[in-house]
Amino acid sequence: MPRKPTKPSRQPASQQRPAKRTDRNDRSNNYGRKLPAQAQKPAPVVEQIVLPDIVKEIRQLRSRDARDRTGTYYIEGARIVAQAINAGLPIEIGAISLELLSRTEHSNETVSALRKAAKQMVELSISAFSGISFKENLQGIGAVVKLEQEPLSNVQLTDRPWVALNGVGNPGNLGAIMRTCDAVGCEGLILIGDTTDPYHPAAIRASMGSLFALRMVRTNFEEFGEWKKANGYHVIGTTPDVEQEYQTISYPSPAILLMGSERLGLSVVEQSICDTLVRIPMAGTCDSLNLGVATSIVLYEMFRQQRLAQ
Repeated sequence: MPRKPTKPSRQPASQQRPAKRTDRNDRSNNYGRKLPAQAQKPAPVVEQIVLPDIVKEIRQLRSRDARDRTGTYYIEGARIVAQAINAGLPIEIGAISLELLSRTEHSNETVSALRKAAKQMVELSISAFSGISFKENLQGIGAVVKLEQEPLSNVQLTDRPWVALNGVGNPGNLGAIMRTCDAVGCEGLILIGDTTDPYHPAAIRASMGSLFALRMVRTNFEEFGEWKKANGYHVIGTTPDVEQEYQTISYPSPAILLMGSERLGLSVVEQSICDTLVRIPMAGTCDSLNLGVATSIVLYEMFRQQRLAQ
């Protein structure tokens, strides 16, 4: 008898070979042959800009810790660099980019003066100079300056007033106050406690170079109080809690104007150290003035009275 045809046996799925797939990422053609190596696209090369070590050192001066550690700060721009040189400040490093310089007569004179004043000069490419810059409009000239702060014990008041600031946090406010202090002929600034750094780029920019005309002292409130008491110096403060307005008193000379933080003004303890307290009258709905504005108002009244007395 003829045999019945038998069905082909099926292997379990686990034993079956997987169908060969053509992966788009597989570098072979449809026939399974590898494509030649030259047909494969090379990986894109990312160009890395390696900045000189001197650029890295100057960039670090954006940090207050680095400024305190090195005793230097960075300034930039033809005008402010010229002011620093004219003020006789010690220039540690002069940095220029010949491609960025405007080549005006003033710019050329400043570069020439910088070459003579700086202990070290570096010429940088545009990319390297932009690496140290904090300005949008690059002028191609900057300098690292040695900061000059002195202890409070060095200060002996003359007929020129001083301003003491306690807890001021905004470097722009500090820069504006420095500008007013210079305008009215102040001798210097006494920075108390955690008051912001006068060598912060924003403070330098807001000061418009007035930083170079002022003596800088950093201290704490306890030392300030002891120094004031030992020398008998007259301290003036502002508060809205008194009736006496700032333009109704006679300001003694010498004198120190003490101003507090932007948010809180003078605390009760800070007011207690003042010999005179005055208020600035206001008619609107706001309850306080910008610190730089308030300081300017009182300083200009002191300045006005001093001029009348001469």
